[in-house]
Amino acid sequence: MAAGSEIPPLLAQEDELSETAADANPRLVKESFIQFANDGPAVMEYFYARLFAASPEARSLFPMSMTVQRERMFAALTKLVWSLDNHPGCEEMLSQLGREHRRFGVTERHFGMFFTALRDTAEHFIGPDGWTPPTSAAWQSALDYFGSTMRTAAAEDADHSPPWWVAEIVGHELRSPGVAVVRLRPDPPLPYTAGQYVQVQVTRWPRTWRPYSIANSPRPGGTIDLHVRAIPGGLVSNTLVHHSSVGDCVLLGAASGSMALTDSDRDLLCVAGGTGLAPIKAIIEQALSAHEAERQRKITVFFGARQHIDLYDLEDLQLLEAASQGLRVLPVLSDEPGYNGLTGMLPDVVIGQQEAFENTEAYICGPPAMVRRATGLLSASIPLSQIQHDRLAEATQFAM
Repeated sequence: MAAGSEIPPLLAQEDELSETAADANPRLVKESFIQFANDGPAVMEYFYARLFAASPEARSLFPMSMTVQRERMFAALTKLVWSLDNHPGCEEMLSQLGREHRRFGVTERHFGMFFTALRDTAEHFIGPDGWTPPTSAAWQSALDYFGSTMRTAAAEDADHSPPWWVAEIVGHELRSPGVAVVRLRPDPPLPYTAGQYVQVQVTRWPRTWRPYSIANSPRPGGTIDLHVRAIPGGLVSNTLVHHSSVGDCVLLGAASGSMALTDSDRDLLCVAGGTGLAPIKAIIEQALSAHEAERQRKITVFFGARQHIDLYDLEDLQLLEAASQGLRVLPVLSDEPGYNGLTGMLPDVVIGQQEAFENTEAYICGPPAMVRRATGLLSASIPLSQIQHDRLAEATQFAM
């Protein structure tokens, strides 16, 4: 489509939206996408240049630095293209994206700008020889389907949820040189389940959102705790750890994530590396507060860190342990010679300490490499359906 041409009817009324994933001809979209699938940086440079040239007002929706933005956008586009022939999965992804984009201030008008630029980008990189009428029609149908599904989900979400929550910092504890426990009071209270995470924006860096797991189960008063490690160069993490105090405010997106406590009576094996403890702690709290089970669930928690100073929440865990029959907390250090306790790489220690995992379900959170190794080792003894880990590090948005 040439620059300056009319926006395609992505924003038709709901009774006119009939596009489905099947209408998009997934085969043609995938075959043509392959032609530029390895040129992600160049594709995204072209896409955003085209979007901002045609619609300068769209620039205000994005953070100042676009490097991470471009990477996430192309990763999301790739997932959507390859899931076109998996209708339930594709629709679920699009619906989630539509709901999440409310916090960016995206309106119906922005959908048209965005998908017009995306169609023009596809045409440019596929080239005149490959951009045949059938290919053009397939891409148009796919983008119509993307836009209508996201728009419908956003509209439905607006009926019962605000686009974001304003939260006041009511507690801030620096637990180690680079880790803080930040307590927030959202207004209105933010609904969530133990194990989920929220996206956070600080006033110092507008339009820059980062995901953080909630470290407590829902409690009276609606406050939530975040465990935040300051990442070198991290805009939001350093602000929360080193440049925030009680009385400051942040914005929160809706809670997301699929890791959650099941209603079974199985024992729990929890493996937490660093600030990956946050959702694990929330799940432990929920399990301890549940009295419906016919028997007391045994909970074993392996909390891993490099050195003792990095066990930033060990005191709180030990208080829970002292007050809770059936809870056992085992700290593990990987890099502190002479430590009088469990030492080594966390997944290896877990396997070495547990000889049997009968009637057990596992919850794992921490650095991606640790999660992958722990999952692989535990899957030899525990069915994969009973091993949960949330892909917090992979939380992405179309980032319109």
